[in-house]
Amino acid sequence: MVKCVMIQLCRCLFGLSYLALYVLLCYQLFGWMATLLIMSVQRFLAGWLIWAMIRAPD
Repeated sequence: MVKCVMIQLCRCLFGLSYLALYVLLCYQLFGWMATLLIMSVQRFLAGWLIWAMIRAPD
């Protein structure tokens, strides 16, 4: 049980680190406004995909 919890925590930490590096890279390449635009579009697409998967027929 402890091993499963540790694996999940490590995955979450890796995901957060990856996200932080991705935002930093976008910021350095494109600037703040483009980074905000890119993140907004990606969140919109992710939300739409999740909504479509929930509403999809079985």
